[in-house]
Order: sequence, then structure tokens, then C-alpha cells
Amino acid sequence: MRAVSVAICTHNRGAIVARAVEAALSEARTADGDVLVVDNASTDDTAAVLAGLTGDAGGRLRVVRETRLGLSSARNRALAEIGSPVVAFLDDDAVPRPGWLAALVAAHADQRVVCAGGPIRLHFPTPPPSWLIAELHSTLTAYDLGSTPRRLHDCPGWDYPYGANVAFRTDTARAAGGFSPRFGHRGRRQLQHEETDLCMRLDRAGGEIRYVPEAVVDHWVLAERLTPGFFLARHAQRGRSGAICEVLNRGWRPALKRLRWWDGPHLFVAPYRPRDPIDPQRLLAECRRREAVGYVLGLAHALVLARAARRPHGPGGVRESRIGVATP
Repeated sequence: MRAVSVAICTHNRGAIVARAVEAALSEARTADGDVLVVDNASTDDTAAVLAGLTGDAGGRLRVVRETRLGLSSARNRALAEIGSPVVAFLDDDAVPRPGWLAALVAAHADQRVVCAGGPIRLHFPTPPPSWLIAELHSTLTAYDLGSTPRRLHDCPGWDYPYGANVAFRTDTARAAGGFSPRFGHRGRRQLQHEETDLCMRLDRAGGEIRYVPEAVVDHWVLAERLTPGFFLARHAQRGRSGAICEVLNRGWRPALKRLRWWDGPHLFVAPYRPRDPIDPQRLLAECRRREAVGYVLGLAHALVLARAARRPHGPGGVRESRIGVATP
């Protein structure tokens, strides 16, 4: 059994997935690891590309196909397939820097640690637009908590490791139920927070989550994402899934408190429809306004789920006392 497995979930990324797989294999060879690629219902040439890589991997690369579309489904398939004690998730458009995997494995040497993640730096194959200011980089999955290792405990959702660079103790992640299908990208539904939700559950159960500054990946930013429309849609989706994640994991009072102190003030910003030349500060304000609106819609959705959970089900009167938790 290998010490660690790298899991890469991919959907219709035949043109770029090889770069991530080859870099992951290089890391796996130095850390007694292997690589599992989950082809999530791809309809392009992804399968052929991956088949071409398998023959040169020296037995360290395995590919499985998951027909249920959705990032959470793909990641749960990886958890089910992997036998290594640690699984490190890497996005199909991310490239790890040397030492990435060894740093994540070293963090898990402490048996109290159930999750670890590190910085995500943005890599632009083509020059980014002038309106892309630093405050918008997190929309593209940039993540950096500095150069000091530390435990992440009961922190804001955006401080937990991001899915492009996060590792879990495999059996612990399975026992916690894996990734919730309420979250994660699925076709046109681009909800986020699937890894944040799992981190919150593990944190609440007493497991330690670590920030590992030595475990760095470069996230390649595709040109198709460098449009104002992408940023506006991503913020709206982030607000919606963020609200549901807060209610599920922390309850209504903290969720409403966040609305009052963080998202609420952005609701009253004057709308902005980006047109050339794009004003970066007004675009940032509009992104935050869209996220706040999305957060309100997410709270409304969570309320509907909560009311449905209180209704009795079946002859035994089984109901859900909290969203998604069945109790007699």
C-alpha cells in the first residue's frame, strides 16, 4: 500500500489534464505515492488522453470513470477507490511545486491531523486584464495564509484549505460522510464549499486541520475565466452555497450574524453593469453585491430545507432534526 494517493477529478478537460497528471506523478514518485484520476462523465477526448498517460506511469497511475456528474460525486468516488492512508486532491488545472506532496504527507504524521492544505498561487498563461485587481484573485482560487504553519480551528469558511490543494486522512473523511452532494460543481450548477463543508464537519468533530505553507500549487487560469461575467456568476454562486454551508455547520444565529456584519452592507451598493472600459473598483463592489444577494437566496433555500426536514416521513415518523441528519 502506498503512503499517499493523489486524486484528480476531471470533466471535459482533455486539452489540459495531462499537465496536472504528469506533475502529480512526479510528486508521487518522490513520496511513495500513486495517482488516481476520476473521469467524471467526460464526453471529449479525456479518456483517450488518460489512456495514453497510463502506459508510461510505471503502475502509479489508475483511471476510473464516474458517470454521476458532479465534483462531489467524483471526489467521493476517489475516496471509495483509494486504499492509501492519505489522499491529496489536486484540480485538473493545477500544477504542484516540488515538495508539495511530501509536505502534505509530513503534516499527517501527527495522528491528530485529519486534513491539511497549502497555498494556491495563480499562473496566467496569457497576460490578465488590467481590471483584475488583487482583491478579485480569490475568485480564481488564490489562497495564501502566509509563511507560518498553523492549525485552522473554528475559523471563517474562506480560511479552510481550498479543494485545488487539500489532503485528508482517507478513513476519517469516509467516516465523516465524504463530500456532500449539496455542494460542488455539477454541469451549469457551480455551487462551491464542498471541501469547506467537510473541513467544518471534521473540525467540529475534534480533528485538526493544518495550513502547510510548503505545500504549494500553481493554479493555471484559463482565458475563458477572465471575463466580468465569470466573476459575477462565481460570486453569486459562492454567496448561495456559503449561506447553506453556514446554516448546516454553524446554525442560524452565526449565519444571520454574518449577513448583518459582512454581506448585508454590500446589498445596498448601486448595481454596476460592466462595460469597457471596466472600472475595477466598481466591478469588485458589484461582485460583492452579487455574493450578498446570493447569500440571502441561500438562506431562503436553507429555510425551505429546514421546514421540509421538520415534516414527518414514513410510518415510523422519522424526520430530520437538522438539514440532512435523520433522527427517530
